[in-house]
Amino acid sequence: MSILLIVLFPLIGFLINGIRYIISTKKGTKISSQQSGMIATFAMVLSFLVSVYYYFQFNGQSNEVKLIDQNLFSWIKIGAFHLDFALRLDPLSLLFSLIITGVGSLIHLYSIGYMKEDASPAKYFSYLNLFCFMMLNLVLGSSMPHVFLGWEGVGLASYLLIGYWNLDVEKVMAGQKAFVMNRIGDLGFLIAMFVAYKYVGSLDLIEIQKSTMSPFVVTVFTGLVFFACTGKSAQIPLFTWLPDAMAGPTPVSALIHAATMVTSGVYLLNRISPLLIQAPQVLSVIAIVGVTTAFIAAIIACAQKDIKKILAYSTISQLGFMFLACGVGAFDAGVFHVMTHAFFKALMFLGAGSVIHALHEEQNIFKMGGLSKKLPITTITFVVGWAAILGIPPFSGFFSKDEIIIESLNSPYGNQVLFAMALLTALLTAFYMTRLLVLVFFSPSRMDKDVEEHVHESPLVMTFPLIVLAVLSLIGGFWHHSEGAHENSQMIMITSVAVAILSAGFSFYRYRKFDSEEQTNNFIENGLGINNFYNNFFGKGVTIVSKGLFRWIEAGIIQNGLKFCTWAVEFSGNVLKSFQVGSVQVYLMMMVLLGLSLMIWVLQGVMHGVLIYGK
Repeated sequence: MSILLIVLFPLIGFLINGIRYIISTKKGTKISSQQSGMIATFAMVLSFLVSVYYYFQFNGQSNEVKLIDQNLFSWIKIGAFHLDFALRLDPLSLLFSLIITGVGSLIHLYSIGYMKEDASPAKYFSYLNLFCFMMLNLVLGSSMPHVFLGWEGVGLASYLLIGYWNLDVEKVMAGQKAFVMNRIGDLGFLIAMFVAYKYVGSLDLIEIQKSTMSPFVVTVFTGLVFFACTGKSAQIPLFTWLPDAMAGPTPVSALIHAATMVTSGVYLLNRISPLLIQAPQVLSVIAIVGVTTAFIAAIIACAQKDIKKILAYSTISQLGFMFLACGVGAFDAGVFHVMTHAFFKALMFLGAGSVIHALHEEQNIFKMGGLSKKLPITTITFVVGWAAILGIPPFSGFFSKDEIIIESLNSPYGNQVLFAMALLTALLTAFYMTRLLVLVFFSPSRMDKDVEEHVHESPLVMTFPLIVLAVLSLIGGFWHHSEGAHENSQMIMITSVAVAILSAGFSFYRYRKFDSEEQTNNFIENGLGINNFYNNFFGKGVTIVSKGLFRWIEAGIIQNGLKFCTWAVEFSGNVLKSFQVGSVQVYLMMMVLLGLSLMIWVLQGVMHGVLIYGK
């Protein structure tokens, strides 16, 4: 079986739904969500089955055998440089392929019910398949240009999906913001490729890993790659696009911003992990940025009222944990958290979608409450996701989150400050996730009567993915084996669980009888003013600088310089014009006088030379 099939099936689904949408638009007809959704979902299931096949093929084999390269065609050939378009399957890319296709299949299936009333579901499902095709190229690419093709492709597809409802200006602006901020980070990827080719002579990822670049070049290369990752994985300073990206359909949030695209930065850091170990300064920066992002996002999440924005900031915070793991050299723990996070965060996003669907697009958690009786399946599955993200044993998040917290202290690259901030972030996570859970499901109803009367559980096509993801969130942690244990590991785990339970208990006590809207801190709710700072500094600031440059450079120097040149030409023309009298005799007299003047000047020079050198 060819690994090409893993990426080929989503591409076929994209083409079928895309072509059918174009034809139906010309005819003025609509393709139902069931028809287009089944095509897209079937494509993803086939891709998942191929990935599962290779999982069993790799199972029990040595690491040397767990590598498959498939050269598809000659891609770039310029002089001595030659690059093939090739796919590479190894344990890391296989794990990400299983997550993308497995969780992606469930989200596609869920979308059939969620997008039932949409005007153009065929277009939506074609975009979903396109995204998965690009994401699979990202993780299966054997070279940096191939990875970059998928890297840019998921950026394009996410732009299309975030701004899918393009009649809403706010949603279009959110898509544009995500696209632009990701392009800023992508500049680091491009420059990193140039550095790799100059100092390695190859863009193949294995060749780059095995290269013997100088410490300075390794630091520059890994630093540039990390900067690219801050864009895709929403880390400081390029994290403000992700909360706004919640403007897209909720299944899009689950697929792109919980399980796949935002974890591509973690994938890339793990792909170059042998080089990162050689650059301890970069590892320190990654750890600091990761834990700071996790902590700040957790603070902001505590003051949010929109159910999807709470989950968005939670995603940023959990991504910070993954970067913290990479920064302390615990790359396996970071990848493990990618997997468990894909389960429980996709579950909670889809659970939030079920709530929003039932409440006719209401997203304010203070206009909900008492939904545990109305939405029993959604409630039970959401509780499982809540327990997983809190790290309550035996749920999956317990294994991955606690391993990161342990390594933040015990790793050679860890320290007490990183450990303390990670533990504090875990405390905040338990607080705001319990706040969300209680206000939506277990507090008194704050819904309008008209809305409350029509609330009902989502159809099976939406609840079945919730049940599967809940099971994965429960048992997913048992699929990982920790390679090493530390003497204080048990004490740290007990402390982490105790902190989460105490924080959750406080939050439950505070919000269990809430019957009004909470007055939150506007500064924190608005993201600590970071968005406003960017808008003022980069938005208005660029305008001010541009006007200043126009005034001093364009108008003051360039335009005045041009005016001076014009005046000089005009003045010299007027001077020369005064000698044009139209008389041949006068012109001859001028020539004679000019010739005599030149002769006198030359003779003066000759006599001067004789006087000096004659002696």
